[in-house]
Amino acid sequence: MPATDKRHQEVIKKIKLIMKDVSADLMVQKTMPVLNIPKVGSDNTTWDEKKRMLTIGDKMVGVSPDSTKKIPTFTQYLVMANAVRKLLDEEMESTIRGMYYATLSTVGDEKTKQKFWAGQENSDDAIKAIELLTGVPREEFSVTSKPKGMISGPITLRVGGDIIDCNLGSRATSQLIPTNIRDVEIVDVKAANFVMVVEKDTVLNNIRKSGFIQKYKAILMTGSGEPDRATRIMVKKLNEDWDKPVVIFADADPWGLGIALRYKIGSESLSYDSERLVTPDAKVLGMMFSDIKKYKIPEVARLAATDEDINRANDMKKKPWFQDKQWQRELKIFLEDKEKCELDAFFKHGFKYLAEVYLPEKLREAGVI
Repeated sequence: MPATDKRHQEVIKKIKLIMKDVSADLMVQKTMPVLNIPKVGSDNTTWDEKKRMLTIGDKMVGVSPDSTKKIPTFTQYLVMANAVRKLLDEEMESTIRGMYYATLSTVGDEKTKQKFWAGQENSDDAIKAIELLTGVPREEFSVTSKPKGMISGPITLRVGGDIIDCNLGSRATSQLIPTNIRDVEIVDVKAANFVMVVEKDTVLNNIRKSGFIQKYKAILMTGSGEPDRATRIMVKKLNEDWDKPVVIFADADPWGLGIALRYKIGSESLSYDSERLVTPDAKVLGMMFSDIKKYKIPEVARLAATDEDINRANDMKKKPWFQDKQWQRELKIFLEDKEKCELDAFFKHGFKYLAEVYLPEKLREAGVI
């Protein structure tokens, strides 16, 4: 059954063109086909000062079956492309995990038989290659991830034909952010004053229970650690389409800072999709390394930095996008004190301290409330 969705038809058209070019190279030109793909990684990520985000560079990688070592990768990309075409032809959806299983098989004879994929990481890489080859994000060809982002507060969403009022029961529960974000419509956020993103769901639960949402008319969100694309897109829409200020709070360690900045400047692994995912006007307000002593976090609640933490911080200091004086100063404090802290550590001052003292002080300093 052919796809009826125009966006899906465009993706199918692009995939068929890729297959046609490969076939023409082999059968007509009698040459080895090459899939030219933008290189993703630290050595092809650039800082765009004007856009205030990480973007992908000009380096390309040619994937060709011109050696026994390269044949598996080339084959995997074509198999995944065909699976995406089939998914769209059937007008179905799948998670990235589902695509792994849909394309899982064995290769070789009885003596050399092995799985087509060494692991899901290879399958995920193939899906990313299809994004880069077609210039279309995977959500547009109905491949999503497991939902992990959560949202509470004065915002109403339409998902399919259902209306979801995220303010109902917002002291008691949060709504999962659907990963098929292209099917999610923001209906109303007029009552909200700002959006606050926190790193972890445990912190979100504490703040939500405190009545923070009702007191400050805040939309509260979390990506539950490393944020998925749907959460980042939702944050961007609320800021740019609905003109809501965005503030971010994460743990005071290099990894927490990295997670906070995923929302604000992007990441090296998704530098090719920054325009869709990044919110440059978002403000990272905490938890700063300087806050550990400023707010007198007891030593028993502080954590010693590991060698991995220190290496990560030293690497951050060298990046062009970390040259802002604030981040250089904060990283210097971390490298000197060699200690880190979770937002949960504020519970040592009382279970309501985070929501009633720390967060309001930070928000007032930033002029948000």
